[in-house]
Amino acid sequence: MLTDEHERIVSWNKYTETLLGMSEKDLRGKPVSMLYPPEEWKKIRGERIRDKGMQHHLETKIIKKNGELLDVDVSISVLKNHEGKVIGSIGVIKDITEQKKIEDKLAFSQGLFQSLMENIPDYIYFKDRDCRFVMVNRAKAARFNVEPSDMIGKTDFDFLLKDEAEKSLKQDKKVMETGKPIVNSIEKMTDRDGVEHWVSVTKIPRYNQEGEIVGIIGINRDVTEVIKSENKYRNLFETAIDPILILDREGRFVEVNKQVTKILGYTRKDLIGKRFDEIKILTPESLSRVADSFMKRMNGVDVPSYEVEVLTKKGERIPVEINANALLEGNEIIGDLVIIRDLREKKKKEEMEQELLESERRFRNIFDSTGDFLLYLEKNVILDINRAALSLGGLKKEDVVGKPFFDALKKLFSKEDLEKHIDAINYASQGVEVPEYETEVKTSDGNRYRFSFSVDCIRDEKKVSGVLVRGRDITYRQKAWEELVKLEEKYRVLAETSADGVITIDPLGRLTYVNPAFEKMCKRRKSKILATLFRDYLSEDSVYFFQQVFIDVRRTGEKIENVELELVDANGDVIPIEVNMAPFKKDEEFAGVVCTIRDITERRRIEDELKKSERLKTEFMNIAAHELKSPVTPIKGYLDLIISDKNATEKIKEWARVSLRNSERLLKLVNDILDVSRLDTDTMRFDMEKLNTVELLDEIAEDMKPAVENKNLKFIVDIPRDLPNVMGDKYRLSQVLKNILVNAIKFTDEGSISIKAEKKDNYILISVKDTGIGISKDDLKKIFTKFYQAYTGDDRKNEGTGLGLFICKEIVKKHDGEIWVESKLGKGSTFYIKLPYLHKMVLDSSS
Repeated sequence: MLTDEHERIVSWNKYTETLLGMSEKDLRGKPVSMLYPPEEWKKIRGERIRDKGMQHHLETKIIKKNGELLDVDVSISVLKNHEGKVIGSIGVIKDITEQKKIEDKLAFSQGLFQSLMENIPDYIYFKDRDCRFVMVNRAKAARFNVEPSDMIGKTDFDFLLKDEAEKSLKQDKKVMETGKPIVNSIEKMTDRDGVEHWVSVTKIPRYNQEGEIVGIIGINRDVTEVIKSENKYRNLFETAIDPILILDREGRFVEVNKQVTKILGYTRKDLIGKRFDEIKILTPESLSRVADSFMKRMNGVDVPSYEVEVLTKKGERIPVEINANALLEGNEIIGDLVIIRDLREKKKKEEMEQELLESERRFRNIFDSTGDFLLYLEKNVILDINRAALSLGGLKKEDVVGKPFFDALKKLFSKEDLEKHIDAINYASQGVEVPEYETEVKTSDGNRYRFSFSVDCIRDEKKVSGVLVRGRDITYRQKAWEELVKLEEKYRVLAETSADGVITIDPLGRLTYVNPAFEKMCKRRKSKILATLFRDYLSEDSVYFFQQVFIDVRRTGEKIENVELELVDANGDVIPIEVNMAPFKKDEEFAGVVCTIRDITERRRIEDELKKSERLKTEFMNIAAHELKSPVTPIKGYLDLIISDKNATEKIKEWARVSLRNSERLLKLVNDILDVSRLDTDTMRFDMEKLNTVELLDEIAEDMKPAVENKNLKFIVDIPRDLPNVMGDKYRLSQVLKNILVNAIKFTDEGSISIKAEKKDNYILISVKDTGIGISKDDLKKIFTKFYQAYTGDDRKNEGTGLGLFICKEIVKKHDGEIWVESKLGKGSTFYIKLPYLHKMVLDSSS
């Protein structure tokens, strides 16, 4: 940037505009002071750069156009004329914002590291490759009653006894030679004053920027108090009945008693120094619970005892209760004391108790929930009675239990029936088998019911210990029989008055019942019809078909509906009828069929009229389609010429393109109508030939790929190379698959479209799957119907005639195949096409 003698900006480079976000209008002739915050400009002015008349270098801040401050490095050179007069200056500006951020982060990290070093209670130190201290924290220096600076440049030999210093030196060299750290090694140390300390030692290699080991980092922790406590409680620890173990803060085993090794099957050597999650001593579910509880205790949260499963070395699962407490050193948590209680005996006892309670509960539920009358007696005294029996007599349990049968239940039974019960109970008490008997029961509301009773003896070690009396209400059975008789009469009346014919046929095909409507239909009297064969009243063409249906009903035991036959009346006239057949049984054996017969003469007449109307409609559509196609073809040709004409304007070409698209739409509609017309009249031509299925599907996938990718959809093609050949019309099968793929592209805005083929038993299954809008359940039933469209609102985005899928279905049918769709609204659709192998189709056509 160049300024004049008045410190106004007169020239600058492009980078200056980019850096400041300013234009020429913002800079030209403006005082350079506007680029600096007031306090920064004051500092710059204080440097008296122009008076000194030399190159000057400084770090400052400048203001961008958007008000943002930038850290910059500015080099200013003063310009003078031949007389030595200042005529301006040149400033070179360098953006050092990122550099400043890095410097600030580095300063923060250094401050954080220094704060950590000075305040952490662990002994932290750094050594060089000669094992001399290059940095120690205050805790490490205080350990030897010196200042940190007193240890710099010295070795362990200046502070420890010779043996311990040599041991430390070997450790340091081993770490630097192998690159492997020493972690939490518990060691006994004696300082020069003769004081013994137990220390947890960790040493890790220290690397330079080139990845070379240049020394070690050491972290020591005084665990003397922990070790003293350990010795104090060692006897109690080892002689405890329950397994006890100690973990450090990282979850490593520090100590275990004999019971731990006994229950788990591991030795102390297997466990000590390992984390509890390194050894497979917990089930996966239990490991998660134990780890969570451990972390809570290490963070000072009390955790109540809980149950988990441990795994022995042999893989046996053992249920245990964990009771753990954090180990403290002063106010600092240094580990975990865990007591394990074996719950196998307790669980076994609980299971037995639970099984006993469950068994009793099941018996009680059965006893009370059954609708039968139940009571249990010993020595003719009632010890239990169920709810049904109490409810029946309006009794309370306390009024019945503990009393003799006669006294407790005399309200329910007559004197004669009571004596029946007493006799049956006495016989059963002696172990004699008692046959079922019936009595009346009088309920609390005065109603009387008929019950069937049985009495069974309950044995205990081959001796009769009690008697169970069970009664079942058979009143309904009698009423049901009466209702059945009434119902039979009711249905007979319905049959007699039905407008449709109703007949029954025995297993030999003979008529055993006919209603008046059937008599009228046959123009014969009932007396002339009964006991004759039903087939005698059918036309020759219907006899064989009826016999086959009759056999199917007898074999499957299921009804068959809508069987169309021809009945011949007494005058010889043929009457078209529709028959529904249902089997009926007697004593679980086939006893014949019941048939309803409807005269469908009028329906046939209406169907013929509809077919005639449909034929006329098809002929009209065929003629209309041909008439429409004739003018559309030359129109389309002329539009193509306009689009390719160099002299036509772009506006005219655009009109031509719009017209061409609509012409193609109209042509497709005409072709669809022609196809429907040919299918309806069975005049569509099929050039059947042996087709290579793989080549056919590859060509279709290649043709449709651009259309799929133009919508930014993923196109998935899965066509095995070993698919067998099919017999078919290549053009028509391509028409089917392309129609389905075009629909998939239409109704899919994101996701993927896939075409897949696979070989099945005797057929090839082709599927086209999309991730589009899907089809509702109601629409799925009609999707292959002529002219049907799933959505016909004014706001629909996609055009169509509703003929495509109908044509697809008919073409696939002509190939002895099947087509169907599976879909969920909003989830996409999958269309399936099933085509038989070549050999299967050849056999079918020859047969």
